[in-house]
Amino acid sequence: MTVQLQVYMLLGALALFCVIFFLLKKGMMSVKYSLLWLGLSVALVVVAACPYIMYVLSVVLSIEMPVNLVFLLMFVYVLLVLLSLSVAISQLAEKCRRLAQANALLEQRLRELERQHSAE
Repeated sequence: MTVQLQVYMLLGALALFCVIFFLLKKGMMSVKYSLLWLGLSVALVVVAACPYIMYVLSVVLSIEMPVNLVFLLMFVYVLLVLLSLSVAISQLAEKCRRLAQANALLEQRLRELERQHSAE
């Protein structure tokens, strides 16, 4: 890996890190969901600073070329993001269902109180 590529990777990782903190500061992203992105930026800084890590990992994992390891890690990362988003969507759908049920019960109670009030 050339020094120029390492510098670009470091700058990109630091830019990602800054963007995540900006989004956190503005309240556009919650801390819960930013952890994966912060982990990615830290991993990018580590790999950019010590590219030899990818070579060692590819040998340890018996992966023929380090670039294949990079693609594998990116694929695993995308799967983690998709899994965390699926969990978040499932939780929001459940909250929405419970909220709709509570709203229906309150509407029913309001109608009953209005009927009792109009009957008096």
